[in-house]
Amino acid sequence: MGCREPTGVTDIADADVSVQSIDALESYGERPACRIIADEQVGVENVSVGTADFAPGERGDRHVRDVEEIVVVLEGRGRVVTDDETHELAAGDAAIVSPGVYHYHENPGETRLRKLWVFAPQGPERAIRSDSSE
Repeated sequence: MGCREPTGVTDIADADVSVQSIDALESYGERPACRIIADEQVGVENVSVGTADFAPGERGDRHVRDVEEIVVVLEGRGRVVTDDETHELAAGDAAIVSPGVYHYHENPGETRLRKLWVFAPQGPERAIRSDSSE
């Protein structure tokens, strides 16, 4: 049993380790462009993980989740803005957004913002898929 070469979404039931190239994954939506790395469709049962790319100056919609949302900035600069606070994030920073908190994400920088997101438990990634298919 070994690692797979990055090939896009695969079912992890066939391997101990699944290796994926983020840029090779299907992109959902235009702005921000989201890619789903792991969820129930690839055999992951407890969390969903993906990325979102924001162009310079781009802002996402204000939203609320009923699950925990963890955000890790992989490159660029970002903000998580709630009704009461603005949190500045740089590459290597992480934020945890509690369930029930209205917020939005934005890129205040001059280069792409790529953030990794984790939802626990799963759920919001289903809306990412369905919103882009309309």
